[in-house]
Amino acid sequence: MTNTLDQIGPEQNLTAEEGIELGQRVVAANYRPQWRWMGNYGSVHDVARVANSVGCGAGALITVPNPSGSGLLPTYMYY
Repeated sequence: MTNTLDQIGPEQNLTAEEGIELGQRVVAANYRPQWRWMGNYGSVHDVARVANSVGCGAGALITVPNPSGSGLLPTYMYY
């Protein structure tokens, strides 16, 4: 995967593996903690896997079903 956080489209569906890879790049770059757009996921299980991989703590995750009815879960994480 070659996407960076600022290249994730609003309707792009990411796999857990893609989200984990993005999160690992952010962590490796030692960016300061902040809210980050982490893309859309098709499963709450994928959201949880990505959040756990980057060390999101309590209150550090926002995800809701996309109101367009696409079935995607737009997700922001604080890490």
